[in-house]
Amino acid sequence: MEKNEQQDSGSKTYRLKGFDYTKPYFYMVTLKKRAGLPAFSALAPPGKPPVRDAEGRECWLAPNAVTFAFSRVIRGFADKWRCLAPIKSFVVMPDHLHLLLKIEKVSDPVPLGTLVLQLVKGLGEAFWRAVEGDGPAAIGQDGDGGALSPSGRAAAGPPRPPVFERAWHDWIVLKRGQLEAFGRYIRENPRRAWLRRENRRFFTRPGKLGFAGREWFSYGNPALLELPVLEAFRCSRSWAVDGAEWREAMGRAERIGPGGAGVGTFMSPCEKACGNAIYRAGGSLVVLSPEGFPDRWHPPRAKEALCAAGRMLFLSLYPPQAARPDNATLYRRCHEMGDVLFSPKA
Repeated sequence: MEKNEQQDSGSKTYRLKGFDYTKPYFYMVTLKKRAGLPAFSALAPPGKPPVRDAEGRECWLAPNAVTFAFSRVIRGFADKWRCLAPIKSFVVMPDHLHLLLKIEKVSDPVPLGTLVLQLVKGLGEAFWRAVEGDGPAAIGQDGDGGALSPSGRAAAGPPRPPVFERAWHDWIVLKRGQLEAFGRYIRENPRRAWLRRENRRFFTRPGKLGFAGREWFSYGNPALLELPVLEAFRCSRSWAVDGAEWREAMGRAERIGPGGAGVGTFMSPCEKACGNAIYRAGGSLVVLSPEGFPDRWHPPRAKEALCAAGRMLFLSLYPPQAARPDNATLYRRCHEMGDVLFSPKA
């Protein structure tokens, strides 16, 4: 998998090189709000258990006019496209959206990038209608919220500033079991965000957990091990910068975004570069540490902030020791942990 920077009618993103995005798969798409705009929704009030809706489901989000406007656009969007199944799994978070799109097999397929572009236009129009106070009435007249139709009919009214960042992310649901995992990730997104806000200290203290058939010492967000995608990174120090192996690893790292995490020691130069790329793409990191975590242990400040934000987890098979092991021992331990997680049986 290599980096393939494409322009989808103005939307810049990293896509799989050579992949046919008209293929009939499920795709999880993430759209991020541009800074400085009103929130799409709000988390439930702090310190209180969430209320339940009429169907008994816990409500971790407090919707606003934008939430309702977006929901109408998303639910009606597939009516305009023969190649798209109705969108049933989505969540409107305060600063981003997650959606599961299913492209159907038809004689005149439309690529994912085109569908996302049109959805973004419809959502943007609905956003400004809602923010400016006439959202519910205007949106109620047109279920697509002003999106362009396949025939190219444009919504009326003056242009508005973009609502979403140009870069958006997609996961292609290819593996057995991933569809359920992505659906669960979307459903539980509000709960995870609420718990992260309420329990910052939980992510910044040592603990223990089970993973890959072993018990691990941990520090950080244990929920990262439940993400739909966990991508292993094991890069040699001998790899040349921008060599074939380096580019392949970086291409995989740049594809990891929301819903995914990179797993590795992140100690070699290539692994460090991959870790930085994963962070920039909005993904998370599961870091294998050759040392355990004493009660008052904490990582460097920047990594501690990532742990507190729920985007990093440290794991170690080894108990904390008073004296730091020598480099040979640390190197051997890194390989031992890698063998546990990166072997075909893991």
